[in-house]
Amino acid sequence: MDLITNSYVVELALTVGKIMLVVGPLLIAVAYLTLAERRVIGFMQLRKGPNVVGPFGMFQPFADALKLMVKETILPAGANEAVFILAPMLTFILALVAWAVIPFGEGLVIADINVGILYLFAISSLGVYGVIMAGWASNSKYAFLGALRSAAQMVSYEVSMTLSIDCNFQHIEATIE
Repeated sequence: MDLITNSYVVELALTVGKIMLVVGPLLIAVAYLTLAERRVIGFMQLRKGPNVVGPFGMFQPFADALKLMVKETILPAGANEAVFILAPMLTFILALVAWAVIPFGEGLVIADINVGILYLFAISSLGVYGVIMAGWASNSKYAFLGALRSAAQMVSYEVSMTLSIDCNFQHIEATIE
């Protein structure tokens, strides 16, 4: 069977293309929003902020990304290496996967499912596991206590966010009827 005419391969290629069209600009936007934040903080502290790399510091996000990729990975003594490395990856991947159900226009969505808001709640609440995994894998009671504290904060935020969005949906449903 020809690889190009195989409908599964074409569908997979289209899906990967859609994912790249969402993730690429999203990561670049986050990088430049971080640059804007750093410039505002520099202004508030009466200093210039990042302005060395490129014209007006516009290449600073790329320099930061390169620095992050070549940094040495330091593992705590006695840490579970696999879980310690997997934890931030899990949190990052879950943050990106949540964007699959966000519509960007009529028909411009990666996964058009009927329960998109429930999917968004479920994926965003799974991010707690990455934080707990990182604290547990470090094999330090203080890191684990910090992770539990962060997890409790994340769960309380999720509960209030879910309740507020649910109230909005109930209001919209009441106005439609």
